[in-house]
Amino acid sequence: MKPVSIRVKLTAWYVLVFSVVLACFCVSIYVMMERKLLRSVDHRLQTMAELISKTELCVVPNFLPPDFERRLNRIFGTRPVGKFIRVLDLSGEIGSRTDNLDDTKIPVNKKLVREVVSTGKIIFETQYPLGRDMPIRFINFPVVDFRSHKVRGVVQVGTSLEFVRESMRNLLVVFFVLGPSLLFVAAVVGFFLAGKALKPIREISQTTRHITVNNLDERITVPVTRDDIGQLAATINGMLDRLSLSFQKITQFTADASHELRTPLTIMQGELEIALRGERSVDEYLETLGSCLEEVERMATIVNDLLLLSKSDMGQEVLNFEPVDMQLMVNNLLSHFQILADEHQINLGSDVDEVETIYGDQLRLRQMLVNLLSNAIRYTPAGGRIRVSLKNVENGIEVAVADTGIGIPEDAIPRIFDRFYRADKARSRQYGGSGLGLSIVKWIVEAHNGSISVDSIVGEGSVFRVFLPTGEHEPAGGASSMSIVS
Repeated sequence: MKPVSIRVKLTAWYVLVFSVVLACFCVSIYVMMERKLLRSVDHRLQTMAELISKTELCVVPNFLPPDFERRLNRIFGTRPVGKFIRVLDLSGEIGSRTDNLDDTKIPVNKKLVREVVSTGKIIFETQYPLGRDMPIRFINFPVVDFRSHKVRGVVQVGTSLEFVRESMRNLLVVFFVLGPSLLFVAAVVGFFLAGKALKPIREISQTTRHITVNNLDERITVPVTRDDIGQLAATINGMLDRLSLSFQKITQFTADASHELRTPLTIMQGELEIALRGERSVDEYLETLGSCLEEVERMATIVNDLLLLSKSDMGQEVLNFEPVDMQLMVNNLLSHFQILADEHQINLGSDVDEVETIYGDQLRLRQMLVNLLSNAIRYTPAGGRIRVSLKNVENGIEVAVADTGIGIPEDAIPRIFDRFYRADKARSRQYGGSGLGLSIVKWIVEAHNGSISVDSIVGEGSVFRVFLPTGEHEPAGGASSMSIVS
């Protein structure tokens, strides 16, 4: 079954809503028109009854004046066409009436007459002496004595409501003829407007359908108006920008990973080929095996780091949060790194304050500090200084590792946390390392809801500052799922 298009659905909803509105409008017009016609009839009946009640026709209600019809013609100037008139006494007996009123077909409602006499109120009634299709509207008007102010008779004036029924029937015919025509026009207009409104969406769909990995630079034309369609186009363009950047980083990451793993493999291949060209002494074979082992260890480090980051990407790296004494951890690490610093003739100092306890994964936090200190020693020449500080700050603690090393170019700072990225474009292996250490540091910090920043000047050194919040908390949503190309 072919799915119904959005254009058809919008048109159907438009026609449905228009139908409901049109039906309500027609019903309202019908009811108001009927009431207005009835009020007009009642007003004319009351005017005529009031005029008759003040003439000599009602002086003696139970006396039938001669020439009743002629007297009415003289009062109104012409014979009231379509009106039924009769004058009743207090008991409801007919005193005077027009010739067109048949008492047998239109009997007097004496109960209603008695109510008019007792209350002095004007009462309207509708009778159906000739069937439901021929209603007759009556007014029961009290004749009041101007001296005693007592009711001394009742004037009844009636008229057929046939013209009201005919008018309402004609109105219904207009509704039934005009209604479907308006619905048809509404459907056509709605279909046209829905197509016009959905045209930008079709253009967006066509453009995105042709965008592939080979032409990610193409973008959707954003309308000038900042409506929902414009926001949709801008959102899709933003998504395409992120996808394009992600593909670029994936390509760069693949090339970097290949480069990092190819280098030790090339070295191992060269060492082994030289060793196999002829007989070597035991010492030479041991030296070759030792060199190969170093490269294997280097590749193992890269693979382990990639495995850790890959597990974090998929959310499979579980952090064990518990209270951590950062002061004790920093002091212990400084004692271990003091030996390494002495070997490199680097002055390692500290400024560690007593800080609040934080909640985190002790193993990963230790790995974070180890990576930062290792980088500081690796890129600080002999005679340089490294200083580690730990202090309380607002809502958390701050760990800072400052060195007087080679520094980082300003344009490279935003990318130093990218995987395999190094500030030196030649990818020199002079300082060792896999290029993944800072990526792991950033992941650990963000997994603890913290942040990391860098200040660096080329030739003067760098300062890495890590903020970690205090108090119990869960791993940051998404922090342990860092993008593989971040």
